[in-house]
Amino acid sequence: MNTESPFQRIESTADILMTIVLNALFFIILIPFTILFVLGPVYGIYKRGVETMFYPALVSWGISALILIPVVRYYIIKRKKIKSKIVVDETGLLFYNAKNEIEEQIFYTDLQPSKQNFDIYTVTPVGSGIAPLLEITTQSEKKDETTRRIDMNLPLKVVKNRYTLYAHFLRGIVTFRPDLKVDPLVFRSYSIDTETWKVNNKGISLGGWLLIFAALAITALIIGFVCLLSETPN
Repeated sequence: MNTESPFQRIESTADILMTIVLNALFFIILIPFTILFVLGPVYGIYKRGVETMFYPALVSWGISALILIPVVRYYIIKRKKIKSKIVVDETGLLFYNAKNEIEEQIFYTDLQPSKQNFDIYTVTPVGSGIAPLLEITTQSEKKDETTRRIDMNLPLKVVKNRYTLYAHFLRGIVTFRPDLKVDPLVFRSYSIDTETWKVNNKGISLGGWLLIFAALAITALIIGFVCLLSETPN
């Protein structure tokens, strides 16, 4: 392979419209959920008394705490520590947060042969199906050998060029780690032309549209339930 030209640095780019939709859905679901399961029992106690609503309120608050505390802590309080940018360069794969600090890094030198037929391959986790994940084996100086799955997505951003990031990372593996065997199915899964390392244009997959519609349906159900409760007579 021709390696005369420097290995380029590629950064993730966000799909602005879909990112706005994703964040809107997140808060549209979070706010009605809080009203329904946190403030709802308070209103019930006010209207029906503590004795009637004590146990239902206790259960509701307990479930809410298990869900809301980690969500608020991760997505709101520690929002600036969430991965917000992906970079692929000559060293490997880097994930940056909003402060431009590295949150996670996978160097080409950390990659190790696997116990499978191929060292680099794809897997589709249960409940996924939108796109397969890249599975690799790594071992750094500070950590033992481990199997890792790479997802070129970000928590609150829709990555527009994620297939290009996969292609460039795989190109880096082929360039800097020719000793590792990449499953040919990987290139077909991400529509990568190994001659040019270009990706066939891919829009939002069927699974992606299904996920969007499911989020919209859940949001509509929660809002509808809240509205129904607000109109129900005592």
